[in-house]
Amino acid sequence: MAKTVSNDPFPTPGEPDGSPAPAPVSFPVWNGRDLLELAGFFCLGLVVLMLAAQAAGSLLTIYLGQPTLTADPVTQGMAQILMTNLLNGLVLFFIYRTVTVKYRSPFWSSLRWKGPAAAPVGHFLVLGGLLALVMGALSSRIPGIEDLPVSGLLEHAETAVFLGVTAIAVAPLVEEVVFRGYIFPVLERRWGSVAAVLLTALMFTSLHVTQLWGSWMAVSLILLVGLALSLVRARTGALLPAYLLHLAYNTTLCLLSLIGLALEGSAASE
Repeated sequence: MAKTVSNDPFPTPGEPDGSPAPAPVSFPVWNGRDLLELAGFFCLGLVVLMLAAQAAGSLLTIYLGQPTLTADPVTQGMAQILMTNLLNGLVLFFIYRTVTVKYRSPFWSSLRWKGPAAAPVGHFLVLGGLLALVMGALSSRIPGIEDLPVSGLLEHAETAVFLGVTAIAVAPLVEEVVFRGYIFPVLERRWGSVAAVLLTALMFTSLHVTQLWGSWMAVSLILLVGLALSLVRARTGALLPAYLLHLAYNTTLCLLSLIGLALEGSAASE
């Protein structure tokens, strides 16, 4: 009896006419040491950017002869947001280089952007909007909410718009890649899903403490948001649903802020 020869030009690994099946790749391909390197890189980048900002401010003061520009709250706010975006870009580049260069692994699939199963992503956009409405209603009841550091950025149109663009276009992607995409799977593999959810939520909250300094109630609300994002990542096994939830949450909050500023402006003009 003649031997059957497959006409498949790309035989399946492990089949009789194919090559041996490769060993399964561990998830994630990076490890705890890479997380420590990321923490060190973040601290170094923060120090360098702060020194660069101080040097730029000193040069402007010397060049202008007086600290008028550097003392302007709009300029200070724009510089603060710009420095945050630069730091976000450096962190994202570090993670991308670690995954693609150090481990020679595809970036988005290594982060499990879509996960093992398709999730109803539209639901997470709706949930993100609802979460923002709930948190916005709770925040409005916090005494002294208008005195928080982040509120100062909303007092001027330039910084409010720049902050809004950053909150929608930059923050959800970078923060989800860092916390739920890069850090979460390492913690989950080492200590389990519960620890990964709690720890990444706490890390997420610590990133926003400087914006909400002075109100533990506001910090507690951000912790709840972080827990929701991490829980979505744990339940779906994917990064995209958490990103969409985060995106819808930030977008809704920005729209609410714009509506509030518009109403205040119209009331002041009457």
